[in-house]
Amino acid sequence: MTQLHELTALQLADAYERGDTTPAEVVDHLLARIEDGDRVGAFTTVSADRARAAAAGAGRVLRTADRAGLPRLFGVPTAVKDLEATAGVRTTLGSALFRDWVPDHDDEIVGVMADAGLISLGKTTVPEFGAACYTEPEVAAPARSPFDLTRSAAGSSGGAAAAVGAMLVPIAQGSDTAGSVRSPASACGVVGLKPSRGLVPGGPGDDGMGLSVKGPLARTVRDTAAFLDALTTRTGAGLVHPPRAHGADGYERACDAPVPRLRVAIAQGSVSGAPVDAEVAAAVERTGRVLAGLGHDVFARDQAPDPELTENFRVMFTALVGARTAAFDGSAMRPMVRHLRSVAQRLTAAELASSIGVVQSRARAWILGHADADIVITPTVTAPPTLVGQLRDDADPAAELAAMTAFTGNTVIGNATGCPAISLPLGWSSGGLPLGVSLTAGWGREDLLFGVSAALEEALPWADRYPGRAGAHASTAPPAS
Repeated sequence: MTQLHELTALQLADAYERGDTTPAEVVDHLLARIEDGDRVGAFTTVSADRARAAAAGAGRVLRTADRAGLPRLFGVPTAVKDLEATAGVRTTLGSALFRDWVPDHDDEIVGVMADAGLISLGKTTVPEFGAACYTEPEVAAPARSPFDLTRSAAGSSGGAAAAVGAMLVPIAQGSDTAGSVRSPASACGVVGLKPSRGLVPGGPGDDGMGLSVKGPLARTVRDTAAFLDALTTRTGAGLVHPPRAHGADGYERACDAPVPRLRVAIAQGSVSGAPVDAEVAAAVERTGRVLAGLGHDVFARDQAPDPELTENFRVMFTALVGARTAAFDGSAMRPMVRHLRSVAQRLTAAELASSIGVVQSRARAWILGHADADIVITPTVTAPPTLVGQLRDDADPAAELAAMTAFTGNTVIGNATGCPAISLPLGWSSGGLPLGVSLTAGWGREDLLFGVSAALEEALPWADRYPGRAGAHASTAPPAS
């Protein structure tokens, strides 16, 4: 018998419409799972009372209102990344400096999710200021992959991806500056989308350089698409806005739209120059074979290392961390954040401007180099999920930064180009670990990504693999120390 936590967001919405369950029943069930033991370290703060009150209100609306006039995901539980200020809810930014901060305002993405009628169960765990591709803050337990609790959930949306993969919520909000949605999606066996630059409203907390974007995490392609529909109901505040759904039909419908014969490039390798794990590369190759079998024109090319892109992108990322932390006490920060802040303080305006120009140039070169392809497929990251603590190096933050760059590999391409990129759990290691495969489309072509991704989900299904689903293997217990 299917349990409530196994239902997708869209299945919950349909169950509400049929009267099979209520938001209060679903929220109580999920909170019980979290309170019984959040073994994956998904949540830093659980807002149980607020969630139950919101669920009761949603239930009243569903009993009295015309369901057709309500948002598609009305009453569905979710979670907010702990980098987003949420009025009345502790928001730590993953930092001891903000351990007890309770904002008096909502960041824009929180308001967008409220507009959609989504019910947040709390704040998902992040690394300090989002400045790592693993999630091991001082203010909360490490975020772990639901498939092996000795493995990291990656970062910085590690808690969000772990919450979805562990079936604590069906969907969760993330954000992505250098792969922070897609790397955790790969580690936790879920779907993670970095939308096109400017598509999802970000608000005053945006980085100002066009790298960061908010994005959805879910267990299915259709949930991801429906969540993106909910996140794009407000007009963005930036300077660039791609056409919504490349039309007006919405992203959920794009999952069922006919997909034309596409030109698909299989680009093995990593712009970071790091070697790609053999099982990860095999997952990419198999994805190409499946798409060829579906009638698409698939061809191979290497993804050559691009030190100019990665090194100058790192300068931009360092400047962002430096700007976000400049006003705070550095002695209380993690060694990695202190290191990035120190490097940023020595960075001149001319050096930053030069790096921005180089990244823009390399991004343009990448787009032109793949102009003959509708979809480019690469490894999401270069390796299977790392062990908790494996990437962290407090004694040598510079070496840690190099290791993180090597691991994330190609994820910076989507942030540099502004193109949409989605990570799908299309590969599995010999030990049962999820291996993400990334698909990138042209700017504003999320509809194309969803159509192809839905076809791949049907051909290479992953729904039955999640721990917590009947018949799935139990995840490994975390180490004692």
